[in-house]
Amino acid sequence: IGLMQINGSFSGQSYMPYSVACLQANLLEYSKYSQSLSFRLPIFKREPVWKIVDALAGVDLLAVSMYVWNEQISLEVIRRLKGLNPSTLIVLGGPQVPEQSEIFLRANHYVDYIVHGEGEAAFTKLIDALNAKQAEIENIPSISFIDSSGQFHKTNNLPREKNLDSYVSPYLSGVFDELIAAYPDEKWTALWETNRGCPFQCTFCDWGSATAAKVNKFSMDRLRAELDWFVKNKIAFVYCCDANFVILPRDLEIAKWMA
Repeated sequence: IGLMQINGSFSGQSYMPYSVACLQANLLEYSKYSQSLSFRLPIFKREPVWKIVDALAGVDLLAVSMYVWNEQISLEVIRRLKGLNPSTLIVLGGPQVPEQSEIFLRANHYVDYIVHGEGEAAFTKLIDALNAKQAEIENIPSISFIDSSGQFHKTNNLPREKNLDSYVSPYLSGVFDELIAAYPDEKWTALWETNRGCPFQCTFCDWGSATAAKVNKFSMDRLRAELDWFVKNKIAFVYCCDANFVILPRDLEIAKWMA
């Protein structure tokens, strides 16, 4: 499995590919086939397209987290990779993939599956179905695809997970350890969630899909442990991905921990 989340960088620091690392961490924990899965180091830097394609050559499946800043380069990498090996499966997720996806899938025919909403559980179910000998992909929730006969399918989305601690932390599970070791001179910026969801529906917002929705929280114990991980690994900058940090009374305590 190849993973790609191309992020920007600033002041000589690179953002850790948090979204795809969440997929990997949860696959390793919950997939029926976890013992038979192997992963390439994730693609996290914006580099020449040919260089990224070379790094991904030979993967059986590529999972991509797509947002506005990486959409075009991601699609070009996918197009070229699929050209080299048409049997490579391409799975897209992230805020940039459209909820109504038929037009997008027909325009980008080299994409095999789109995963909608929170990806951890749906992606694991998809991987398990693809590994099964008699898979019924149309029964996998939160995905859309076009089948071999040209018919478009979109399944019902999974409900948002209320117990976020059921999702494995890519920091605490060690998923990032190999990446850090492979780039010893890299200075990292961690992407961090303390909650998911937003009660507001601001017209200008492009934060994500869980707007006008209940805020679900990661536990304070987990957050404290992740902060300790940042300290241990000398992460000098932490970028909070919450829609509204300080919307909750506990956020003051988290800020004090951070200080």
